[in-house]
Amino acid sequence: MFKQYLKPLFIAGCSLLMLAGCGNQTATTTTTTTAPSNPLEGKWEQIDFRSTLERSLGYEEFSSRLPRRLIYSDAFKDVTPTLTITGDSAVYDLTATTNVAVGNFYDYAKAQKLTSVQGTKEQYIKNQYDDLKKNLETYNKHNLPLSFEFNDEKYEIHQTLKEITINESAGTFEFKNAPMFIDLVTFSSGKFVYPVTYKYTLEDGILTLSLEQKQDLDNGDSVTLYYTMRFKKVAE
Repeated sequence: MFKQYLKPLFIAGCSLLMLAGCGNQTATTTTTTTAPSNPLEGKWEQIDFRSTLERSLGYEEFSSRLPRRLIYSDAFKDVTPTLTITGDSAVYDLTATTNVAVGNFYDYAKAQKLTSVQGTKEQYIKNQYDDLKKNLETYNKHNLPLSFEFNDEKYEIHQTLKEITINESAGTFEFKNAPMFIDLVTFSSGKFVYPVTYKYTLEDGILTLSLEQKQDLDNGDSVTLYYTMRFKKVAE
């Protein structure tokens, strides 16, 4: 009689196991995927600003005949501009103190007995900062992409350049105003108020902006000018 009841129980147990197995087979697992983020987005630090500055100062030497690279480049060696990218737009800004650079020029002028430099070194540094500040403040009044802030105690200038558009399909950064450095040099052959387009590449974590321009000389010849800015992303 025990065997008589065992067979139906065995069949019922197998049926339950089969149902459980079917349930496992029909269960689905849903996963969510996120679209890859724009690798350009974020904050970038310029890693060779001194090289960019020296190249631009070298171009300026052709017209001024002053050894600008020797006078200014070491004074601004610690300047680290940043490029902050959001979507297809970017902001380029930097902070620099002027007292060391102006002091270098004062020493050079005195050694060369230039009569245009008068007074003590300290007074000359202050006067040059005040004149530069007055000049840069005029840009703030014209609603340009370029603007400035000042710290008079430190002879410090903070510069911000906006309205930079990134064209990924063309591989370019389009500046409504050319990038410049506190009215000392412009990273373009023209004036900073003119637009300029840099090409860009992103390789091994380094964002490189480059510009190639031809410039006509007074003697009828022409030269090709090259500008390069390299950036490394700031760790978040």
